[in-house]
Amino acid sequence: MKILNKTATNIFLRLVALAKENNGYVKLDNKKGVMPLIVEKVEQIEDYEIYSLAHYGTQNGDLMADPEMCFLLAQNDKDTIVMPYSFRNDYMGIDQIDLFIENGKIKGIRHKAVTKNVAFANTWLKNIQNQQLI
Repeated sequence: MKILNKTATNIFLRLVALAKENNGYVKLDNKKGVMPLIVEKVEQIEDYEIYSLAHYGTQNGDLMADPEMCFLLAQNDKDTIVMPYSFRNDYMGIDQIDLFIENGKIKGIRHKAVTKNVAFANTWLKNIQNQQLI
């Protein structure tokens, strides 16, 4: 299973901590010409927490993800695993989910697609850190 690098994982965990301090939701907006970031805990399955990170714009009055990614988070005393498993960009008409969940259980993963998500998320999270001053 392909997971985030250490730098991206640490940034992600700081975002999750901010969301946890605010009942599972936080909006970061440094108002310096970049889109706000929404961090939200959306679900718990098996031993994993699922978080959404998203920038939203509007088009014709509708909220548009630009992008939104969902991440699987597993933590124990020894390890932390963060795996991005979906990518959505409404402006580009992309909505790809690479983790199959049935009855609250993980049933499958598209590993090649997750590898692409990891590469994007590693860069995106560094950009988020710089843009939102976290």
